[in-house]
Amino acid sequence: MDQLIKKAIIKATELHAGQTRKGDGSPYISHPLEVGFIVSRYTNRNSYIAAAILHDTIEDCEYTQDELQQEFGEEISAIVSALTEDKSREDWSSRKLENLSRIEGLNAALFIKAADALSNMRSLVAALQTNGESIWSKFKAPKAIQILYFKDILSRGINVLPSGLVAEYVEALKDLEYSDAYVPRGIGFNAPVAA
Repeated sequence: MDQLIKKAIIKATELHAGQTRKGDGSPYISHPLEVGFIVSRYTNRNSYIAAAILHDTIEDCEYTQDELQQEFGEEISAIVSALTEDKSREDWSSRKLENLSRIEGLNAALFIKAADALSNMRSLVAALQTNGESIWSKFKAPKAIQILYFKDILSRGINVLPSGLVAEYVEALKDLEYSDAYVPRGIGFNAPVAA
């Protein structure tokens, strides 16, 4: 394993310690590692993979851009900084739109943002299959708005994203759009039949 990627995994694991995912309560570190894995399937640029692993560290941890730059250099710091949402904006849609507008034209950031969204959509679909539509109550935006957000990411990156990533993204987006068809185990046709 490349030393830069190993260093990013160690740092992200340290910074995200104790954090959990909203959808299923799993350790948060599983998300940035998955984003790094997705990115690694479409590029061998270690700086992009490391930035993917570190993408939430400034936004969700007590870690500054200066600290990130000092430890990982200007390129990774710039990518992660571009991906970092402005948490002073309380309105979910406004915050997301500002971030997407800021990263438009920054191909590395759009690439990682798409991998991030892909990971989030897959996580949402898994949580919906287990818990049903009630999962949406844990999030700041309803399903319809989140789907529009995921579509916006795709439309902004469609011309620069690897075709394989676009295909994976579209599949996950369809799964999420039709998630109301999922029925948690024990309900409906999945219910055990009485003897």
